[in-house]
Amino acid sequence: MLNSDLQERLLDAVTCCMRPIARMLLGAGITYSQFEEIAKRTFIEQAIGKPDAKGRTTNVSRVAVRTGLSRKEVSRVRRVLAAPVYSDDSTIQFGRPARALQLWHAEPAFLDESGSPIDLPFDGDVQSFSSLVKLVGGDVPAGAVRAELLAAGGMVELPNGKFRVKKRFFVPSALDEELIVGFTFIVAPLLESLSHNLDEPSTAFIQRVAYSDHLPQGALADFRSVSHMEAEGLMNSIDEWISTREDPSSASGRQPIRVGVGVFYFEGSKTSNE
Repeated sequence: MLNSDLQERLLDAVTCCMRPIARMLLGAGITYSQFEEIAKRTFIEQAIGKPDAKGRTTNVSRVAVRTGLSRKEVSRVRRVLAAPVYSDDSTIQFGRPARALQLWHAEPAFLDESGSPIDLPFDGDVQSFSSLVKLVGGDVPAGAVRAELLAAGGMVELPNGKFRVKKRFFVPSALDEELIVGFTFIVAPLLESLSHNLDEPSTAFIQRVAYSDHLPQGALADFRSVSHMEAEGLMNSIDEWISTREDPSSASGRQPIRVGVGVFYFEGSKTSNE
């Protein structure tokens, strides 16, 4: 076994966290390649850490050892991280359905005289859905891309058998601001608090959870109700406390610090990793 028992259990726990994240990313049309690049950048960013007292950052070799990546890859990502804007870097690849939609709206062969996307038959050498997918590249058959775009509402099949594009961007599910807000104000702060408590236990932030593996099914509705009522009361009380003490002018000229308390309800099967 290459990892200790604690490391194995941590990886199991991270796997549990990754399942809902993977579901949400897939639902938002995010590919594994895009996620992999972000994960790689984040690993390297955290391995570099803060500059020391002399302003020096961790060198490429040490970062490579800590992350398990090659020195060449670490150097590439460090250059990307040092750029003013790196979120649109070409190494974050579009998925094939997303790329097909992009080309359908941009390539002259698939546009009419007014510049609008034309309806496409499935087969054909030039102006067809199959030729569009071939232009995207890769080894995924056109039928699989067709199934994904139809399921996501990216295109529709017309009575004459042709396909008409309906979206410019590939977003399979109802992606909205709520998901982004959830990651920003719930998931990220919770993980930051956990990391802080591990690194600085003497100044640990509050981190409490009340749960049961043995609550009868008949009590679930009551528990949902009482937890909602109690949480609402707590959050209203804290929000009132904050609002009476906020002073926007006090942060003038300084980096603002966000503080808060989060409460959420969860329900689901006990995982086999616990």
